[in-house]
Amino acid sequence: MSLNIAPVYGKQYIRYAETFEAATDTQAGDIGTVEIGEFRAVHYAVYAGANKVAPGSAFTAQPEEIVGVNQAYIPTALAQPYTARQASVATSGLLLVEVDPAATLADITLNSQLEIDTAGRAVAPGDGTAVTLNNTKPLIREQIGIGGRKFVLVSFA
Repeated sequence: MSLNIAPVYGKQYIRYAETFEAATDTQAGDIGTVEIGEFRAVHYAVYAGANKVAPGSAFTAQPEEIVGVNQAYIPTALAQPYTARQASVATSGLLLVEVDPAATLADITLNSQLEIDTAGRAVAPGDGTAVTLNNTKPLIREQIGIGGRKFVLVSFA
C-alpha cells in the first residue's frame, strides 16, 4: 500500500512521521465505525490496544494529548472491511491541519495554541479542545485557503 505523505501546496514540511494502526471500534463499543480524515489530529487509542490511533469522536471524552496529524483518509471498517487501516501520522514539522468548515480562517488566531473538534479539525479559540503533543503546545503559524479547502499550518516541535 502506498501512503501519500507528500507536501500539499508546497506548504507542509514533515520532519518525522510514524506508522500506526487506525482503531476500528469506539471506546463506547460501536463496532467498525471509526473514520479518520486526512490532515486531522489523532489521539492514542489505548482502549483499542497498542500502537492504535483514533479521532476524538471515538472516545467517551476527548483527550487533550494528540499523537500528530494523520496524512491520508481512512474509511470505516464497515464501509471498507478489507482496506488496510494503516495510518501515517506526522509527528513533527510544519503540518497542515484541516479547518472545520463552519469556522472562518479569520476566526483562528495566529500564534495561538491549536484547538480541535472531535473530528480532529482546527477550530476557533474557545470552540474546541486545546491540545498538546509530547507536553508541548502546537502553534498556528499560517492560515491557508486553497481550492475551497481551509487549512492552518501548525508548528509541531
